[in-house]
Amino acid sequence: MRNSAPGLSGYRLWLDREPTDEEIWTALQNEVKTSDKEVVWCRFGEPTIRLDTVLDLTRSIKQSYPNLKIRLDTDGLASLRNPGRNVAKELSEAGIHYVSISLNAETEEKYERLCRPSLVGSYQSVLDFARDCRRQISQVRLTVVNLEGIDVHKCREIAEELGCDLQSEASAKMTSGTGSN
Repeated sequence: MRNSAPGLSGYRLWLDREPTDEEIWTALQNEVKTSDKEVVWCRFGEPTIRLDTVLDLTRSIKQSYPNLKIRLDTDGLASLRNPGRNVAKELSEAGIHYVSISLNAETEEKYERLCRPSLVGSYQSVLDFARDCRRQISQVRLTVVNLEGIDVHKCREIAEELGCDLQSEASAKMTSGTGSN
């Protein structure tokens, strides 16, 4: 999608610059409506690149909007990017309710070819992060792209082994946005 559209659901997801935490908080407060049920951390990049921002603002959301659920959509590499930290536990303690992790493929070889990660050990890190999240957070979903050559059945088996749900692109029902849904 990022190659064909500037955003999703009326939200422009490309950034001209990284906003400050205060700018994100102000924008979120201006956006939240009483009918909202969920806030989603996502973007065309990766929200956990700014892990401390996600954690701090999640705590602020929980304090100011206790009825909102908070979901993180992630590439699953937060632990690899933040060695020595128990990222899943930090996310849970901050108030994340759901995590959606991009598994994308059933083997490391296919994952490497599809995602071209810059970090060594990315595929295994995604699996480990999913396992860690499942220990800390009750709702964890793995997602896969519905592309030729991706064995969604095997991906479902991996998800089940990890205690996670699986969603393939073709069956996607949830909406995403940089703010509230």
